[in-house]
Amino acid sequence: MSKLLVAYDGSDLSKKALEEAMHQHHDGAQMEVHIIKVVSPDGPYSNPGLYHSIESSLVEKSEEELQMMKEELQEKYENITVHTEALTGDPGNSISEYGKAHDIDMIVIGSRGLGNIKGWFLGSVSHRVVQQADCQVMIVK
Repeated sequence: MSKLLVAYDGSDLSKKALEEAMHQHHDGAQMEVHIIKVVSPDGPYSNPGLYHSIESSLVEKSEEELQMMKEELQEKYENITVHTEALTGDPGNSISEYGKAHDIDMIVIGSRGLGNIKGWFLGSVSHRVVQQADCQVMIVK
């Protein structure tokens, strides 16, 4: 059984990454798909209580969205087990650590261009995942 991790943030590229991951199920064999969304409140929050309240709200909304995706995928595809989780923290690190902790065979993630030198061709998150992952990484453009 193959284990895929899809990094999902709601962007068009993350939707394409999810589609590409599902294309890996071409032979109908058992497949385990982990879909994670890493959330982090934007902005300078000096009040820790406010920050954690916003973070909790983002996690809750993300978990609801991921649960709906899980149900749709399990109805559409046979022999697929879907796991979803909303995480907090640095996206690149969180994705890589999740992959290691769950013995993932391949991470599927969208690319995005940035203006900095390090992430010129790859977004900073996908660049970090490529550098830190212990498994194959498929970058979808």
